[in-house]
Amino acid sequence: MKTSSLAALTTFPLFALITTNPSVVEALVLDTDGNPVEWHRNYYILPFVWGPLGGGLTLGSHNNSICPFYVTQEPSDFSNGLTVAFSPIISRLPFISSSAELSISTTGAVTTCKLSLVWKLVPESIRLWYVSTNGNFNFPNSIFRIEHYESYYYKIVFCPAWSPIPTLCKGLGIDFAEDGTRYLAIGDDIEPFRFVFKKAEQSQTNIKTVV
Repeated sequence: MKTSSLAALTTFPLFALITTNPSVVEALVLDTDGNPVEWHRNYYILPFVWGPLGGGLTLGSHNNSICPFYVTQEPSDFSNGLTVAFSPIISRLPFISSSAELSISTTGAVTTCKLSLVWKLVPESIRLWYVSTNGNFNFPNSIFRIEHYESYYYKIVFCPAWSPIPTLCKGLGIDFAEDGTRYLAIGDDIEPFRFVFKKAEQSQTNIKTVV
């Protein structure tokens, strides 16, 4: 564990909470370096394995419309995509725990849209929903969770406790559109995607202009 993370962990009262509650440690979401994922820090969301599964998450247009942007996946495994940041709905910990309700914002982009880059779920067709931007913090369709999903991998789940659409309590996966675009989506025929989180160092964070 890195020194900065260790220092944060040993800060009272968090240290007391963790040492007296081992389940808290097990519930923490970890990045690819094995450190707890922090709120409001930049991370890349990547496939759990490098190779044919594609690259990181980015933004793309939808139905030839400029705004709002939709969350898509880079087809090349050589691209990390754009960074995101997580914001808590309700949490007293500085780190993200499994199943904590949160909002997600794409941070590594400058866009031509004058809209927020907070994620939200929008209907695409019957029983198929895509992840778009222009969401609002703590609105029902912008609340997600990160859950453990096999070994050290994770899935991103849309399942807010007060969701008006309880049947959509599913993990996000990839929908391959006819034009080849890989949309982040949930649906009856879409398997939850296994993700990992790579922390973006300040010197490595690239701001991409998306038009």
